[in-house]
Amino acid sequence: MPHNTRYPSPSSATSAGRSHYSSSSSSYYSPVRETVAINRPDIPDFRFCMELGLVLRSRALDHKSSADLERELSRILTKKNIANSIISPRPTSSYAVTTDSPSSREWTITSEASIPEHPRDHRFGIKLVSPFMKFAAGKHESWLNKIYALFHTLNADFEVTSSHQCFTHIHIVPACGFWKYSQLECLAKSALYFEGCLDELVPPYRRKSVWAKSNRYNAYFGSAKSMKQCFDRIDKGGKLDINGLATRMNWCSASSATGLSLSKDGQDFMTDTYRWSFTNLVSEGGSGFGTVAFKQPPASTSASEAIGWVMLVGCFARLACVLGDSIRPEDKPLTTSLGEWLVYEASWCQVPHVQVLRDLLRQATPDMMKEVAGGLNKGKGKDAEALTIDEDQRLRKKQGEREVVVEKYRRMLKHIH
Repeated sequence: MPHNTRYPSPSSATSAGRSHYSSSSSSYYSPVRETVAINRPDIPDFRFCMELGLVLRSRALDHKSSADLERELSRILTKKNIANSIISPRPTSSYAVTTDSPSSREWTITSEASIPEHPRDHRFGIKLVSPFMKFAAGKHESWLNKIYALFHTLNADFEVTSSHQCFTHIHIVPACGFWKYSQLECLAKSALYFEGCLDELVPPYRRKSVWAKSNRYNAYFGSAKSMKQCFDRIDKGGKLDINGLATRMNWCSASSATGLSLSKDGQDFMTDTYRWSFTNLVSEGGSGFGTVAFKQPPASTSASEAIGWVMLVGCFARLACVLGDSIRPEDKPLTTSLGEWLVYEASWCQVPHVQVLRDLLRQATPDMMKEVAGGLNKGKGKDAEALTIDEDQRLRKKQGEREVVVEKYRRMLKHIH
């Protein structure tokens, strides 16, 4: 029989993990009904794939092009026994799995159109895409070691820097390879509800980035006056309509700055330039196959930064599957409570180095220690009134670019099914 237990107060969360779950607890996380019961076996493990957008410069050679830098990076990674490949950013065939498709079990190196290059200074925007790895399947050291090994090599042989356009994207999918609608609904509601809290964990420029706009204030949810209205608009999608849910989360107005840049026919459209991107679900046919990506984090220039974001997203997704249906949208989200829950979930999963997640949470802005008032985040992350010429050009250049994670995901499915 499955083990049912209640979630206790987050204030009781400690590194001891499992022993702190007690059905007799009398204190509960405020935005959740006091009758919440947890069926632990129903919480999925997740596979994740990480995209790292960085600015690199070789310590040994003054490269004249990003292609030369990519070749040196590949050679050094191979020398360090880190499996990798270089691919062109443009697709060879329309997202099909071909012999040219990147492996889901190795790092992939490619150029990145959203990051400005500085050839005079021999610095180039590079995107590194990780293998697909399991988050909490009892083999944490495996993915931790892969990330530590990568950054040890990067920092030893290259100058690793970042710009406001650099990023850390975390793609997730249940370990079985596909989503249930109920899981996606819970994740979507949690993403909207806690958007203001997650804002406090990133630099100000990632709260208003054209590459990571607000889901809460997109073209579909933006006119909603309350979180309850947002939840009601999700519920209108119907329990079997994954396409509808994904579209609602990533709907962009043709009259917005991004729309004026990207809309081809003057009609509202779906775009992946939101903090939580559900667009891969639609590209995979709306049947639950595809990844969901959290795209708001800034660049990770160290292993601890990258690992912290993986922990946050992995634990957030697991908590969403537990608590998403029990959130009371009329209540205010508590940033401190969310942080405690994330650390608690990491302890439950027995992920090593939970201190890395704690450090990420401690780096939050001062509002991290306050309740996120109902109007505090109002309008943050909405599309800009106008784009710079550079933003417009880079948005257009990204269109039609190869979806490396999609190709890796399809390769992965061949291995697990």
